[in-house]
Amino acid sequence: MRRIDTLSPGTLQEALEILAREGEGVKVIAGGTDLVVQVLERRKSPRLLLNLSRIGDLREIGEDGETVRIGALVTHRQIERSPILKRRAPLLCEAALLIGSPQLRNLATIGGNIVNASPVADSTPPLMALDATVSLRSARGERKIPLRAFFLGPGKTVIRRDELLAEVSFAGLGPDAASFYERLGQRRLLSISKVGVALAARRDGAALRGVSISLGAVASTVIMAPRTAAFIEGKPLGDEVAREAARIAEKESRAITDLRSTESYRNRMAGALLQKGLARLTAP
Repeated sequence: MRRIDTLSPGTLQEALEILAREGEGVKVIAGGTDLVVQVLERRKSPRLLLNLSRIGDLREIGEDGETVRIGALVTHRQIERSPILKRRAPLLCEAALLIGSPQLRNLATIGGNIVNASPVADSTPPLMALDATVSLRSARGERKIPLRAFFLGPGKTVIRRDELLAEVSFAGLGPDAASFYERLGQRRLLSISKVGVALAARRDGAALRGVSISLGAVASTVIMAPRTAAFIEGKPLGDEVAREAARIAEKESRAITDLRSTESYRNRMAGALLQKGLARLTAP
């Protein structure tokens, strides 16, 4: 293995200047739970690691009016324990609890999970259901991109070589919200998602309004399920609505067969997980 140099800037501005100056061959590292493995397995061979762990400003969770902001270096452990997120984005907390082990959650960051662009990532479906936006910073300025437009394919995003993902933000859920994240893996913990379903909405009596549904691990990126959401919109929840919504979700799922599961099973489970989540919302 060739020598890899590391730079550890103390501020975001320093990091952006390094990215602008150094050119190709630079890889950003924070928790390192994905990148270290990729380097050791020689799937990636950067000449320079840009270590962001000293940039404290990127480790904060906060509220700005109705907007919730999460810094890119916030760990999944912080997310699972955050009082703000338990109140304003409980489905994201549910997802964080399912990621890896406690040791991994103490290291792995929300920014790394997003930029890694895995279609099986657990944090992405809740964030897409919340219609999150990512802030991309460079020495040239800032771009804000809807998360739904950020992913191009497995491991591929719109982020440019000289940009860092600095923050993810979304309109927090209110006291009348209904939400869930359901996931299927080989086991509950320490497993890779075979299917994930996230829903965010607000309650209107027995019905849901503003329904947003995303599906993970059933396409080359996390996808939205607009037809399923439109069907649920405004209808009183019950067994019949849940069954029909599950059927529509199966059709919106675009799963493939691979080593971990089959296309038909994943598509069926997308519907089954949605039905399970809707049952949670109507439970006494």
